[in-house]
Amino acid sequence: MTTIVGTQHATPPSPRVSASKLLADLRDESRAFEQGLPAPRRKALGQFYTGSRVGRLLAHLAISDGTERILDPFAGTGDLLDAVWVACRHRGIRIRGLDAIEIDSGSADLCEHRLRIVANQDNLGYRVLQADAFLAETHDQLDCLSYDLVVANPPYVRYQSMNGRGKPIREGLAAIIARIPQGPSKDLWAPLAGGYSGLADLSVPAWLLCALLVRPGGRLALVSPSTWRSRTYADVVRYLMLRAFEIEFVIEDSQPGWFPDAAVGTHLIVARRLPENATSVPLETRTTWHSALWTKILPEAASTASLVGGAFSTGCPEATFATWCQCGQPQLSTNGLSSRRISLQDEWDSLRSRPGPAAWLSAVEASDHTSISPHPRWIFRPRHHSAPVPEVVREVLPRAFHSDSLRPMENSGIKVGQGLRTGCNRFFYVQLIQRLTNEWSMVTTNAEFGSSALRVPNATLRTVLHRQAELEAWQLGTNTTRLLDLRQWALPEDMPAVREALPVYRRLRQQPPCAMPEDLAQYVREAASVSLTGSPRGEPVPDLSAVRTNVRAPSNNAPPRFWYMLPAFRPRHQPDAFIPRVIDHAPHTYASPDPGLLIDANFSGIWSHQHEWSADLLAAILNSTWSRTLMEATGTRMGGGALKLEAAHLKQLPLPYLPPDTREHLDAVCSRPSPSQKTQVDRIVLRALVLPGTAESQVVRFHNALQARERELRIARRRSRKGLGPQNT
Repeated sequence: MTTIVGTQHATPPSPRVSASKLLADLRDESRAFEQGLPAPRRKALGQFYTGSRVGRLLAHLAISDGTERILDPFAGTGDLLDAVWVACRHRGIRIRGLDAIEIDSGSADLCEHRLRIVANQDNLGYRVLQADAFLAETHDQLDCLSYDLVVANPPYVRYQSMNGRGKPIREGLAAIIARIPQGPSKDLWAPLAGGYSGLADLSVPAWLLCALLVRPGGRLALVSPSTWRSRTYADVVRYLMLRAFEIEFVIEDSQPGWFPDAAVGTHLIVARRLPENATSVPLETRTTWHSALWTKILPEAASTASLVGGAFSTGCPEATFATWCQCGQPQLSTNGLSSRRISLQDEWDSLRSRPGPAAWLSAVEASDHTSISPHPRWIFRPRHHSAPVPEVVREVLPRAFHSDSLRPMENSGIKVGQGLRTGCNRFFYVQLIQRLTNEWSMVTTNAEFGSSALRVPNATLRTVLHRQAELEAWQLGTNTTRLLDLRQWALPEDMPAVREALPVYRRLRQQPPCAMPEDLAQYVREAASVSLTGSPRGEPVPDLSAVRTNVRAPSNNAPPRFWYMLPAFRPRHQPDAFIPRVIDHAPHTYASPDPGLLIDANFSGIWSHQHEWSADLLAAILNSTWSRTLMEATGTRMGGGALKLEAAHLKQLPLPYLPPDTREHLDAVCSRPSPSQKTQVDRIVLRALVLPGTAESQVVRFHNALQARERELRIARRRSRKGLGPQNT
């Protein structure tokens, strides 16, 4: 249902109270309203509002003389539209209209109050809709189909928390696309809207919607999590920004970040919509590419009132910053700001180097001269086999760097995947108290199940590494966390189903499970009826979504499986090496000498597909300065200064090709621990990255430059919060 909260026919404010005072009061009221929102509702709707400091910065970067009609389809309490109006007034730009869509009624009311005062100040039109921006009928209430500027802080809601909204959102987006006038680029939108991953968070379809509503020649200005360039499911918006827009500015925050509650860093993106004829050309055939300005804002650039007030202390800091960015090539660093230019063609090369192009990419990149090819997907492979290197690392590469030596990790015979997800660690994970005999051990259960001592067969216990806090105990051989592996044990009451399936077990040459001891069976029965604290609806273990999938009905091709039986373990669950997914200090990869060790989903497992790499060799190359610098450059910086390193990041990690004799040399070095071992490994790796005959002095300088860059990146993400002004000014 769409509610028109406010339109251009507004009542002027009382002359006794100045408009500036009313606006100031409403801004304060908005802050108080946002801070009072219940946490579950904020999470469900992605209600993490922009604030004035971030809004002003984005507004000054986004506006131009042609900015007349502005829309925020996820307006919140109106921070961004308010900021755009203030910036346009400062620059003498005449606005014709401000439109807002906001799904939350309380936020929409505050937004309407703010825009009503703004509209009466300058006699401009405005419209505030309390509605769902993903419904086609919502857009029927707006006065135009496309805008000079679409500015937004798209809601960020993980797909697991969308509660069935994913399909209606996709369908609504398709309906909105169907209503746009036919043009050369119209065929671009439907495959993107229909093909983005079902694992995508809400910001992905929100981004697509915002982009769709920008007129050719207009601008898109977004506040976005930094994951838009690293998550595989965000590739669709990354592609869209290259195909339909020219990215002009990317502004990056730095630790401790602009949003204290955010788990990842923030980017401000400003891009100009390309003309229709340019958008219709596939990127594979594009011949002209531009670059974008990437600027990082450090905490020392801020003042109490402005994110760049320390760097530009006179006049309007945000306006001066925008001029500084727009001048073309600002100096590389000044007063807490550092800038560089990034090649958009390199962005495309990086994007299309992903293994196995998505169906949507095949659809939108097809063209007349490629559609007749018997292998049209081939056009999406890189022009050479080398993997792209992030810009921040390319800056320190020597002239002798041999880029063709690089391969994505997955193309080097090395596989990566997330560790074990049981669906309910509180049930499946126990703590070893004592090994009683060769057949029996005593364990203690989770507090949710009474922290009870339980006597279990040793055959049911598997060593598992659950958290990083257990790493030291694991290295010392004293880790007590165990997985309760019940794949070969069934409740006595489930044994009739097992006996009935005996012919299937025999045909598949599988050992049928035996009956559980009574103490263990009683624990399993009780767990099946306990309502778990913190689960969405207080479900018992068998009803949890990730546990229900354990159940398998018997068939002619498969025996029964019960809720307490985990599926078969994969190489990613018991890998050759592993690395934590969230890293506080420097990234470190651990070799696993025990092939039976299970790792939890808090880690990423790494293994050799064809056993070409030993566990020690895998750990050595991934702990090299080259690899750790790339991890710092490609991982996702989190709000608290940690680095999130997902399997998707690692799969694309560019490693040098190492022929068999070089791997044997590295293996020999790894087998002889010494104080110089890491330096020796670094030298071998870096030698593989430079042209033959490169002088040793150049390799040493390369090594030193990489070490310095790794240290800079690590310090930047772990920067202290001290010295930063108020977050919500």
